[in-house]
Amino acid sequence: MKLFRHLNRNQRGFFMPVLVILMGLMALTAFSVLLQANNSLTLSYKQAYIQMARVASKAAIDYAQEQYDNSLCGNYAGTDEQTLVTNSRYKVTFKAEVLSTSSDGLSKTIRGTGSVYLPLNATNARYVFSIESEIVRTYAVCKTPSDFAPTLWLDASDTSTLLGQTSGTLHRTTGFGNAGDSTRDTLAELAYNGSQTTSSWRDTAMDLNACSIFDFDILSCLFSSTKYVNDGMIFQNVTIPANATITSATLTTNGASPSGSGGSETASIVGLYHTSTEPNMPLWSSSGSNQLRPLITTSTLHTTNTVSFTTNNLPPGNGVTTNITSIVQEMVQHTGWSSGDNLALGMQYVSGNGSRRLLKDNIALDITYQVSGSGSSTNGGSISQWNDKSGNGNHAVFGLGSAPTRVDGQINGNTVVRFNNGALLSTLTQALTNKREMTVLGVVKPNFSTSSTDGRIISGTSSTVSNDTTAGSSIIPLLRNSINSGFSSIYSGTSYRTNYTCGSSCTSTPYLFASEFQLDGSNKITGTLYGDGAQVAQSASISPPGSPYTYNINQIYVGGTRTGAMPGSGTAYLNGDYAELIVYDHALTCQQLESVEDYLRSKWNLSATAYTDTCAATTVPTL
Repeated sequence: MKLFRHLNRNQRGFFMPVLVILMGLMALTAFSVLLQANNSLTLSYKQAYIQMARVASKAAIDYAQEQYDNSLCGNYAGTDEQTLVTNSRYKVTFKAEVLSTSSDGLSKTIRGTGSVYLPLNATNARYVFSIESEIVRTYAVCKTPSDFAPTLWLDASDTSTLLGQTSGTLHRTTGFGNAGDSTRDTLAELAYNGSQTTSSWRDTAMDLNACSIFDFDILSCLFSSTKYVNDGMIFQNVTIPANATITSATLTTNGASPSGSGGSETASIVGLYHTSTEPNMPLWSSSGSNQLRPLITTSTLHTTNTVSFTTNNLPPGNGVTTNITSIVQEMVQHTGWSSGDNLALGMQYVSGNGSRRLLKDNIALDITYQVSGSGSSTNGGSISQWNDKSGNGNHAVFGLGSAPTRVDGQINGNTVVRFNNGALLSTLTQALTNKREMTVLGVVKPNFSTSSTDGRIISGTSSTVSNDTTAGSSIIPLLRNSINSGFSSIYSGTSYRTNYTCGSSCTSTPYLFASEFQLDGSNKITGTLYGDGAQVAQSASISPPGSPYTYNINQIYVGGTRTGAMPGSGTAYLNGDYAELIVYDHALTCQQLESVEDYLRSKWNLSATAYTDTCAATTVPTL
C-alpha cells in the first residue's frame, strides 16, 4: 500500500506542526513505559523504539514533499539529519536523501530515515527505519512546453512571433531603343537561327512576327517560312523580396509603325533565367547571336507559366496591357531569386497574319506585391505569419479566408490572435509519417455563435489530398462538437470521434482545450479530451483498419481548414481569440500533460488554484 499520496497545494505547511505533536505524544507514552521497566529493555520496549523510528521516517518523507514543493523549480537536494524529539534518555531524528531525479525533473525518489539514539548523546543510532517514496510535482512555473519536444508551439503573448504583412509597388521601364548601344535592355533575334544584326540592334522598335526587311535580309523577311522574331526585354533592379506574394503584374507595350499588312496575331510571353540556378539576367550583348533562342527553347531556362496576348490593328501610340502575374510570381519564387535582380521576359510568335511592331522604349512593368512575415504586427493589425517557438521552423502563415488580427490586453492582459473566418497554415518542415499518437493543447476563447459547424481549432492533413477527413492522411485533434458549445476529436477520417459539451464554461470565455491520442496496452488507441485540467471524455480501443493504422501529414491548419486540392478554399472556421497552441507528435505522460496544463493555467490565469493532481506515483514505497 502506498504511503504517499498527493495533497492539495493549499495544505502546504500543515505536515510539520501535526507530526511534531504526534511525535511528542508518542515520546511521552514511550517514556512512561520506560519508567515502569526499571531500565530493562524488553521486547515491548524495542517495538516502541522501532515504531518511533518508523514515524520519524514517514515524517522525513512528508517534510521532503513540502520542501520539494517550496523549492525553486524543484531544486531540492535533501534534508540533513534533524532532531524531532529529545529528552534526558534518548533522542529521535529524521533525514531525507534524494536517491534519483527523473529525466524530466518532475519526480524525485526520496529515502526518509528515522533514527532513535540511546542514550541521548550516543554517536550511533540504536534503532533505524527507512522509507523510500517517489514524490511527483509539476511546479509549472519551471516547466515549459519546450521541455517535452513540441512539433508546433504558437504563443500570442510573445508578440515578437506575430508578424505583419507589408505591401509595395514597383514600376520599371526599358530605355529608348538601343541606338548607340546605350541601354542593352531590349533585343530582337531571328527565331530560327538566333541571329541579330546591327540594324535590328539599333532599331527603335521590335517586330512581333514577320521580321523587318530593314533589320534583316529581304529573302528571310519576305519569302522564308522562318521569318519570325524572338524579342527580349530586361527590367533592371527589381527590388521584390524572394517569395513575395505578387498580387498584380502587368506588361504594357506601345505600338510603332507596322512594317507590313494588318491583321490579328498572337504572341506568348515567358520569364527568362540566366542559368537554371540564377534568375538574374545580365544586359544583352550588342553583338553576337543566340542570346534568346537557348533560353526560350530550354525548359530549365524559362518559367513554366506562359501568357499569350493577341493584338489587332495596333496603330502607333496605342498600348496593350497584359497580365503576367503568374510569370512574375514564379520568378520571385525561384530558389536563386534575390531582391534587386534583373527580371527578363521573352516574347515569341504563336499565330496570326500581318505585322505588328512595338516601341522599345517605355515598355512598362508594373508590379504590386505583399511580403508576409516582414516585420512585427501592431495592435489591431493583420497577422500574416505566426512564428513557431518549437525550434522546428513550422511557422503558421495566413492562407485561407480573412487574415486574423492581433489584439492586445486580452486574456490575463496578454495579446491574442483573433480569428474571424480565416485560417493559418503551417507547412511542416519535416512531415509526420507513420505516426500513431498525438497531443494537442490550446488556450482559446471561442466565439461559437459565429463559428462553423465542426469548426477546427487544429487539424492536420496531407497536401496531396483534398481535405482533412481522408483516412490515413489526416487527423483532427481539436474541433467544435458539431453545433454545440463543446469540442471533439477525430482520429481517422470522419470516424472514431470523441465528443464533449462544455456549455457556458467554454462559451466566450478563456478555456484550456486538450486532446490526446495514446497507445494502450493492446496496441490500440485511447482518445481523451481534457477541459480546464480535468478529463472530460474518452474513447478506448480505437483501431481503424490497418496493420496497424498510422497517419501521415505535412500540414497543420489553425482556425479552420481547406477543402479541395491545394491551394483549395477555406472552410470549417472556428472563430475566437487564440492565446496559445501546442502540438506534440507523441502522447505526453500523465505528469508531462499536467505540467503543461498547469503552465498554461498559471500563465493565462485560467484558475486561481492549481489543477488537481491525478497522476499516481510509479514507485511504491518500501518499508
